[in-house]
Amino acid sequence: IIEFVNSRMDWILDKQAKIKNKEYIPPLKYVNGEKHMLWGDEYNLKLISNNIKTAFVKENTLYLPVSKRSKQKNRQKTLEDFYRIELQKEIANIYDKCTGIVGMEPYEVKIRKMKNWGNCKQNKIITLNLNLTKKPKICLEYVFIHELCHLIEFNHSKNFKMLMDKNCPNWREIKKILN
Repeated sequence: IIEFVNSRMDWILDKQAKIKNKEYIPPLKYVNGEKHMLWGDEYNLKLISNNIKTAFVKENTLYLPVSKRSKQKNRQKTLEDFYRIELQKEIANIYDKCTGIVGMEPYEVKIRKMKNWGNCKQNKIITLNLNLTKKPKICLEYVFIHELCHLIEFNHSKNFKMLMDKNCPNWREIKKILN
């Protein structure tokens, strides 16, 4: 065991340094004053009575309508429903622009929480990550154009990168912002 650890010491020390330098982000609790992102901007969460049906943003506050005895999962779902509505609105805003740039249209655009930012199936269904609502809007455009390009080139080959360069010239910079 000692020999194995010694043989991997550089790797171990490197990983320890990265872990030590990484900022710890506590899990979200969806409580008053907590910070939440929307389109790249940070907002303070404010729980309000659920007389109002949907969450909304005013100045630097994101108002979340929930019952007084709501559980964390209910508050999370209410916020995710708000994010879903926001993402649907923004997709509608950029759809014609992006499909016009690439010259392709998907059969359907879906939204769900997922590990990657988007995917495109061969049946022309594009799925976008719900968490894109937390990033600047330019990131959504980049991901949508990326997935539309997969309708032409279904891999990440040299041809695909050339399509991205043509359709979204600053995609590499946006990708850095996204990740």
